[in-house]
Amino acid sequence: MRLFETIEKGEVYFIAEMSGNHGGSLERALEIVRAAAEAGADCLKLQTYTADTITINCDGPEFRTQEGGLWEGRTLYDLYEEAYTPWEWQADIKAECERLGMDFLSSVFDPTSVDFLEGIGCEAYKIASPELVDVPLIEYAASKGKPMVISCGMGSAEEVRDAVDACRRVGNDQVVLLKCTSEYPAVYEDMNIATMADMRQRFGFPVGLSDHSMGYAVDVAAAVLGACVIEKHFCITREDETVDSAFSMEKEEFAEMIRAVRNAKAAVGRATYERTPREEANLTGRRSLYAVRDIRAGEPFTNENVRSIRPGYGLAPKRLPDLLGKAAPRNIAFGSRIERGDLEGRPIGRAVTLRKVEPSDVGRIFEWVTQPWYVNEFAGNAVPTPETHKEYFDAVFESGACYLAVLYGEEHVGCAGVKYIEDGHGEGWWYIGNKSMRGRGIGTALIAKLVEFAKKELGLKSMHAYVLETNVGCRRALEKNGFSLTLGDHGEHKGIANVRYDLTFAVPEEGATSR
Repeated sequence: MRLFETIEKGEVYFIAEMSGNHGGSLERALEIVRAAAEAGADCLKLQTYTADTITINCDGPEFRTQEGGLWEGRTLYDLYEEAYTPWEWQADIKAECERLGMDFLSSVFDPTSVDFLEGIGCEAYKIASPELVDVPLIEYAASKGKPMVISCGMGSAEEVRDAVDACRRVGNDQVVLLKCTSEYPAVYEDMNIATMADMRQRFGFPVGLSDHSMGYAVDVAAAVLGACVIEKHFCITREDETVDSAFSMEKEEFAEMIRAVRNAKAAVGRATYERTPREEANLTGRRSLYAVRDIRAGEPFTNENVRSIRPGYGLAPKRLPDLLGKAAPRNIAFGSRIERGDLEGRPIGRAVTLRKVEPSDVGRIFEWVTQPWYVNEFAGNAVPTPETHKEYFDAVFESGACYLAVLYGEEHVGCAGVKYIEDGHGEGWWYIGNKSMRGRGIGTALIAKLVEFAKKELGLKSMHAYVLETNVGCRRALEKNGFSLTLGDHGEHKGIANVRYDLTFAVPEEGATSR
């Protein structure tokens, strides 16, 4: 049985309750089984009783149903005689469930029903709400060592505690408690499904909902509140007018309920302020600061020449007060974004710095190199796992390799480095992992910083870089920093065709180290 397996995964387990909706026909009962499976139910549930095991044949006023209810004016005996599922059908119904990949469950009402279900290999037992107070029955069923699903309709906290204690006395802690409102159909205002949280905390077991209301709004709400089991009465059609059909679900409704509940569970998610990959892709739809007039170098920033508008490539709008009144450090054309370097009164290149990668950077880098945009852009790159990523950086830290963090101001926006260092020659590489920072001129400044690092820190004499042939922006950035295209020299890096750029440095300064 997959009950606890499903719960442990954090998913909802759906029970379709046949009850008496078979209308006395085994063929109709099997049709209900098949429809429940098609709707996506995890389990089909029966009720195992006869009129004689649940009541006596007496027409006294106490043995008649309440006035105004769904079954008004009937004796209990007559009602149960019509509604019960013949015991000789139940093994066949169970077999059909198993053939279709569904679990089978039944409510027990006296010791003989437990014994009978044991005989056909039932893997769990349900206690209906009216039987919540039958502590000897609960203890006997629980003694079989199988999961117990207990509906708590009409139950006080003390009565639920008695039922739970009965299970624990016989060493059975495989219990799921279902909040239930014993009305047919149940009125929304009476359901109080917020009680589930208290039940979970008070009794220490998973909780769910046995729902007699119409529709599935309550079931969606219950899932959001942590219900791990949802049980609904199920029928082929309410037009059959069987004993429970009036408040039962038809197949398409049940399937739609499952979809709605799963969507609601997925939407609840976890408490986080992290952006999703899809949100990252939409960051450009935000507002940011742009020049709405041509601004000359030295001219002050004002509300007339800078505004917060869409798209979101520029400086954050909250920095506008910090910007106003400062002199522009450069000529800024109409429609150009305002950069952080403008805020600091210096060109963008001075806002870019490099430092050695630290262990605290490794998680950020993993997020970058596993994003779909990065994998797609650098097609052929093997997507790392957390384990291989950690192993790689363990080796980096141990070897002291030149793996550098790229900072834009104080923000870590990418990585760079120099590798294959031999005879004073090295290959430079870099990427801007924070996609929202791309296209801001950071790459041009970064290449200059990397060249400076290679000359002064590594004592290199020359350097080359392979660049995607189609990456025009990067090629321009290289050319701005003195690199020249090596005609006819195409590199292959993991199956990607690149063009090679080379740069020869001046003689290293005296005292530079060599690695």
